[in-house]
Amino acid sequence: MSDKDLTPCTVIEYIKAYTGIFPAGARLEVYEVGGGEDDGDGFVNHIYRVWDETGKSVILKQAKPYLKAFGEGVPLTAKRNQLESEIIKLRAAITPEYLPQMYHLDPENNLFVYEDCGRLKIMRFELIKGKSFPKFPEQMGEFLAKSNFYTSEIYLDQIDHKVLECKFMNPEMRVIMETILFLRESFIEEGVVDLPPGDPSHLAMSDLLWEKRELRIELLKLRGIFMKKSECLVHGDLHTSNIMIGDNEMKIIDMEYPFMGPSSSDTGYLLGNLVYEYIAWFHHEEGTKASRKAYRQEMLGYIKGLITAYQRVYCACWDQDAKPMYREYTEYRDDLLRTYIKEVCGFTGCQIVSRVGGIVPLPDFDVLKNPVSRNCARRLALLIADALIMKREEMESADDIISLIETITYRYFDVMKALKDRDK
Repeated sequence: MSDKDLTPCTVIEYIKAYTGIFPAGARLEVYEVGGGEDDGDGFVNHIYRVWDETGKSVILKQAKPYLKAFGEGVPLTAKRNQLESEIIKLRAAITPEYLPQMYHLDPENNLFVYEDCGRLKIMRFELIKGKSFPKFPEQMGEFLAKSNFYTSEIYLDQIDHKVLECKFMNPEMRVIMETILFLRESFIEEGVVDLPPGDPSHLAMSDLLWEKRELRIELLKLRGIFMKKSECLVHGDLHTSNIMIGDNEMKIIDMEYPFMGPSSSDTGYLLGNLVYEYIAWFHHEEGTKASRKAYRQEMLGYIKGLITAYQRVYCACWDQDAKPMYREYTEYRDDLLRTYIKEVCGFTGCQIVSRVGGIVPLPDFDVLKNPVSRNCARRLALLIADALIMKREEMESADDIISLIETITYRYFDVMKALKDRDK
C-alpha cells in the first residue's frame, strides 16, 4: 500500500501536501461518503468530503483496484478514475452547467478532487420523499441531447470520432453493464461474495421472467445493439443516484463507465428509475390518495418531458452544427430519432429487469415497509419491463411509452382486484 492509497486518516495530509485548494494553515475535517443516510452508498469507489472552518469544501475520489463494497475479492480496474476525470473535462466543454468543476488530477494514484455539490441532493432519495423538480426534464433532455450530438460523427470529424472511440473503449467497466443489463449471469465470480438469500416470492417472480424464452431473445438483441453501436460518448451508468439536484440546478456525477455507445442507452437506463418511482407511489403511505396519484403522473410527465426536450434540442443542434453532408437530410435525422424512441423503450425495460429481476438492493422499493407492497411493486415493474422490451418496435413517441406503462398498470390492478374479490 502506497502513502497515497488513501484512508480517512490520510486524506487531509494528501490535500495539504499535493494541492493548494485550502490555505496552508486551514483546519480541515474529512468524512467518507457512504456512511450516512441519503448521501449515496460509496459502492464502487472511495469518496471523501473535505472542508475547512469557513465551510469551503471539496470532494476527493479515489479508485482502487477492487470494488469497494466487496473488497479485494472483486477486482476492478483502478484506471476507471482516469477516464472519469477525462470525460468530466470533455463534457464540461459541452454543457458546463451540468458538470462539477475539476480542481486537481492525480492520474498516477487514480484520484481527483472536484467541486462539492453538497448544496444539492441525490435525486433518488428526494424522489423517494416525494420531492418535485419541474426543471429536471428540460435540464436532463438538454444535457443528453447536447452530449450525444457533439460527441457523435454527425458533428465530429470521422477520425476524431474514432479517436474518442479508442480512448474510451473501457472494456473492464463495459463488461459489467454488458452482463448485468441483459443476462442473468453475474460479472462477479461465483463464491467470491455472499449475496443475500432474497425473498422467496421475489425469487419466484424473477424465475418466471428469466424462463421466458421470447424475452431472453429480445434481451440478447438489445445487448447486441448496446455492444456494437458506437454513436456517441455515453455516461454508461446514468441513474437517479448519480444526479445531484436542487430547485434550479443539476449536476451529473460518477462517470467511470463511459464508452462510445448507442445514443438511447443513457436515456433508457435513467427512465427505468422514474418508472420505479411511478410504481412505488402506489404503495407509499405519505400524503393523500390524490397527492400520490398526482406524483405518479408527475413521474410519467418527467419521462415525456425528458424525451420531448431531447428531441427538440437534438434537432436544434443538428440544424446549427451538423456537418454539411448531413444537415439538409432531416429525414435521416428523423429516422435516427424514431430509432432512439424504440431503443429507449427497450433499454428502460432492461434496466428494470437488471435490478428487479435480481436480488440486489433497490432503494426505491426497499423503502416500502410492507413486504406485500414490495412484492406488488416488483411484480408490476417486471410486467412493465416485459412489455417495454417486447413491444418496443411499436413505439413511435413518448406518448406511446406512457400509454403502454399505464395500460399494463391498469390491467395489473384490475387482475389483482378480481383475484381479491374472488377470494372474498
